[in-house]
Amino acid sequence: MPPRTPYSLGDLAQTPAVQAQPIRFWAKGDDAAYSRWGETLRQDRAASGLAAPATLLALSGGSDKGAFGAGLLTGWSRTGSRPEFDIVTGVSTGALIAPFAFLGSAEDPTLTAIYTNISSKDIYRKRVLGGLLGGPSLLDSRPLAALIARYVTPALLDRIAAEHRRGRRLLVMTTQLDAQQGTIWDMGAIAASNEPERAALFRRVLLASASIPGAFPPVLIDTTIGGRRISEMHVDGGAIGGFFTLPTGLIAANPAAPRSNAAIFLIYNGVLEPDFEVVKPRTLTIMSHALGTVLGQLDRNNADELKAFARERGIPFHLCALVPTEIDTKAPLFDRDNMRALYAIGEARAGQATGCLKQPAFVPILR
Repeated sequence: MPPRTPYSLGDLAQTPAVQAQPIRFWAKGDDAAYSRWGETLRQDRAASGLAAPATLLALSGGSDKGAFGAGLLTGWSRTGSRPEFDIVTGVSTGALIAPFAFLGSAEDPTLTAIYTNISSKDIYRKRVLGGLLGGPSLLDSRPLAALIARYVTPALLDRIAAEHRRGRRLLVMTTQLDAQQGTIWDMGAIAASNEPERAALFRRVLLASASIPGAFPPVLIDTTIGGRRISEMHVDGGAIGGFFTLPTGLIAANPAAPRSNAAIFLIYNGVLEPDFEVVKPRTLTIMSHALGTVLGQLDRNNADELKAFARERGIPFHLCALVPTEIDTKAPLFDRDNMRALYAIGEARAGQATGCLKQPAFVPILR
């Protein structure tokens, strides 16, 4: 990895833009940028004759367990009840799913191909020695970058851009490691630009969102600030949170009277509830379980907050997640057979008459 040009947090106040339209903002505390973004969204939807956003789909991280989410979406399409989502958000493997979920059922074959036909060699190559000797990672993610480039084509970006102009939004989160903050990228704004580098930036953001720190190398995203060219270091959005639902405040124009079709769907590509296991007294095992406990509790807290938000506004909240008995803990990472099994679980879950897509996680409070 090349030497990096020093810069300060103050330099980042100049948010990068594509053709004067902001393409990103901080996940927390960026109220002014969020307000401008929200106003542009309202204007785009009004121009298209659309009401305020009503349906939101959040796709979590989960590595190879993203096969569950891919199967769920595909099975959902087959029921004939899958809506067109106004806002789609994604983190990590959820970020890889998000562009295809955003474009609807027509992209189900792509999700099926990605999550049932790949194996570890399509995601990474091992370089453990280099990582242990001071390199940026234990694995080489160039195969994943190539996989993203294969499917994220200019034609795909044109379709995303068209939906963005209609007033729909596709958002992906990375972790800006220099600033230790989450960054929300408006992927539709990137796609809708006429910048020659739009495809490269779109692909790098997806790669960054799925780049597990330490395992995969961080992704350097170049930008110009104050006339200087710098490279920001971005890694997996899961370092901030397993999923995100910004901007929940735009789900209903009038919180006291949400639209009849309003709904929030969270597809959690993993097990959300804690799972009991007698931990072996080994250093790496203890560290792994401790980190998993921290991240798992963070996701549970965020899910509880999202549920409370939806309940308060009378919006149905649907949570779809795996359960411990559906996880093969002995399967290697990105094992093709295991991913096909997870895909089948998601596909079957979508067809259940009383499943998570049919029954909200609570009965909304009607006002």
